[in-house]
Amino acid sequence: MSTYPDSESVTFVTAGGLAPRRTEVVPWLTLVALSAAHLAVDCCTGIWPVFKSLAQLDLVKAGLIATVGSMTANGLQVVFGTLADRSWRKHLLVGGTALAGAITLVPYAGSYALMFALQLVTALGSAAFHPAGAGAAGEVSRSRTGVMLGIFLAGGFLGYGFSQLLFSAVYLRSSRLTPVILVIPFAAAAALAMLLPSTPITKPVGSHRKQAFGAQAPGLLPLFGVQVFATTIFQALVFLLPELMASRQAPGWITNGGAHFGLVAGGSLALLPAGYSADHWGARRVLMVGNAATGLLLALLLAGSAPPIMALVLVTAYGLFNGVNTVVTVAEGNRLLPGHASAVSSLLMGVPWCIGAIGSVAAGALAGPSHGGSPTVALTWLGLAIPLALVSAVLVRPRGNVTPPSLDAPRCDC
Repeated sequence: MSTYPDSESVTFVTAGGLAPRRTEVVPWLTLVALSAAHLAVDCCTGIWPVFKSLAQLDLVKAGLIATVGSMTANGLQVVFGTLADRSWRKHLLVGGTALAGAITLVPYAGSYALMFALQLVTALGSAAFHPAGAGAAGEVSRSRTGVMLGIFLAGGFLGYGFSQLLFSAVYLRSSRLTPVILVIPFAAAAALAMLLPSTPITKPVGSHRKQAFGAQAPGLLPLFGVQVFATTIFQALVFLLPELMASRQAPGWITNGGAHFGLVAGGSLALLPAGYSADHWGARRVLMVGNAATGLLLALLLAGSAPPIMALVLVTAYGLFNGVNTVVTVAEGNRLLPGHASAVSSLLMGVPWCIGAIGSVAAGALAGPSHGGSPTVALTWLGLAIPLALVSAVLVRPRGNVTPPSLDAPRCDC
């Protein structure tokens, strides 16, 4: 049973069982609010990589801050996902959106310790928001889970893509003006507070949850593997992208956010087609194609012969094919475990991002010039994660006879 069904009739659990009750929730308006909040949150989470370049921070220390903050916060996504499925969804969405803006204060930090504290608060806000938001979006429509998640994720990709361009534009004008960016997450949090229902529908029983996860573990493990390996190299690429573009003598607009925007914009273009394709033809096929393409594109990017504009095109194409992973794996996970949407989202988004965060510190260490490293060398080694992601995609369980769902077909919430 979904939290935000296709009509305005919502089923609540009562002492005597299930009873219909009318609400004034408009599912599509809810989905738009969730996507806008995702934009606001990820508009803040993308700031640290470009700030470390603008402020000329030590790569190893900056990588350590990114990795420890991300691993700590995303490791808690399993807890946040469980809380979201147990009546805390709205609190996590509103609070997480507001907390995500902490990183906009980083120019005022006078030490690495304070920078870490601000990065950690932003990471915690993001970790609180994502499983709750993905769970809510995925439950808007049971028959079109991939498309609903695609719309939700598109907001995040848009915000993540513009994050570095927006921050660097404000920072280069005056580093003291960056707190004005706080208006975006605060406004989104206020909108969520007004538009979201106060109480989720279902409260999964703990023993039932464990039994369900245990039964579906063989199907979830390959999806988890795809996300871990793909996320590791993606985080490393995001972290080193300014330095990689600078090493290619790219103009400032590419180095200070343009390449990052291309990477994320490419990913956003993949969301709806990937969700639609997975709904029709199965997750395994889409994941295999996406990860095979990312391996080829990363090799071409690191070959070093492409001029800056062509490198930007390759980065965008990499983002396009890498973008299929999250929407397809989370949608497939929701199909395997209906009724546990936020927990599934935390397992297939939060935990992989927690593990994959090691990519940032590894990239910083391998690229450090004091050790004779470079961005190209670092990404070449870490790019070995892509073949492992492809192997995991091959192991994803085929869905058998996948029939395209009719957009007008009635949905059963049984």
